[in-house]
Amino acid sequence: MARIVNPTPGDPFGEGHLCDYLRESIWLNTNSGIHYLLPKPYEYADFEILSLDPAKLVPLAKYVLRGNLAILESLEKELLPEGFDIFNLRGMVQIDENNLICPPIIEVWHQDPHKYDGRKVIVDGLHRCYIAHKRGIAITCVLISGKISSDLPVLPLTWNDVLEQDSVPKDKRNYHPGIPPPWKPHEVYRQTFPGSTGPRMPKI
Repeated sequence: MARIVNPTPGDPFGEGHLCDYLRESIWLNTNSGIHYLLPKPYEYADFEILSLDPAKLVPLAKYVLRGNLAILESLEKELLPEGFDIFNLRGMVQIDENNLICPPIIEVWHQDPHKYDGRKVIVDGLHRCYIAHKRGIAITCVLISGKISSDLPVLPLTWNDVLEQDSVPKDKRNYHPGIPPPWKPHEVYRQTFPGSTGPRMPKI
């Protein structure tokens, strides 16, 4: 049976636990798998968990996978009878022994060098945001803003750029100028924007 991870009497949906996890456990990934001695991306950031209009969110990938969309729709049907709506989560939910799900993660981009004027970009959870956008429903997300210690080496897209695919396409993102093919950008990007190495990932 699915369950909320670390709920408390004052925090029954586990919101505080989720924010603490993102602040403390997300690190910068590198090609070698070794974590640099750099600030964690969200260590000093601000967090909100709130309902957002997916039409106003900005994708970073040009594709969603049909297989993943089908999995999410099946998961929605499985979890709803247990009281969990995957489009309205406020904390982490343990699905089974090996799998967790949390709200989509959105970053507010306004810092140099991007000058993105506060656009809300989807860092994780694109498939759920895509489904919500197609359905025309709001989706609960973790909105991360303020002092994010590193930028990502990709450029914002629009929903019109996002296509349903059966497999990951070769042309899957727009990378920041100066990132050469085959787009293994960690080292190049870190040299261009100190403090950044690319994807965020949990430290295990």
